Amino acid sequence: MAAEPRERYAKKNEAQELRRAFDRLDFKGDGKVDAEELGMFFKQMGHRAKKSEVADMIWEIDDKFVSWPEFQAMYQRCRKDKTGYEPRRLFNVVEFIINDKDNSGTVSVEEAMQILYVRYGKACLDSQLQEIFGTSDTNSTKTLTLSEYLSSLYESQIKMLRAKINSKGYEAPQPGSTRSSGL
Repeated sequence: MAAEPRERYAKKNEAQELRRAFDRLDFKGDGKVDAEELGMFFKQMGHRAKKSEVADMIWEIDDKFVSWPEFQAMYQRCRKDKTGYEPRRLFNVVEFIINDKDNSGTVSVEEAMQILYVRYGKACLDSQLQEIFGTSDTNSTKTLTLSEYLSSLYESQIKMLRAKINSKGYEAPQPGSTRSSGL
């Protein structure tokens, strides 16, 4: 699939998947996600997080809660961010939900493969699977819990930032500059 048709397909399905993720977090059904609801989701998934960590995830987007438009903007900012400096903790949770298509509480290689292929193409599929799952075997039955998935993404993001810092052309972000190359 060429990049342009792949991008159109990704954008079309991404909106539906993003809404599904928001609705899965919006336990109260009031059109916003707060720290209490995020904590409830973590508890449901068996993920242990301190109340302050959960509150910080919401605070990265807004003070008390994340509305649907803020949720969409956060997701798009993180997707377009090429710097690695955009806060990604809530984004990573959303990525887990989007990949957990059967709502089993785990993400399999098979579930993640379609999204990764659509986003990165065949050339990068193996490296993305290796980065997240520790295997590029598309026949693997390996699954990751929310905690394992978040840990894997966190390690990958730290590795990317360290590589950027160690590169010859690295320039530290200036105070007051925009964090992402996106919006």
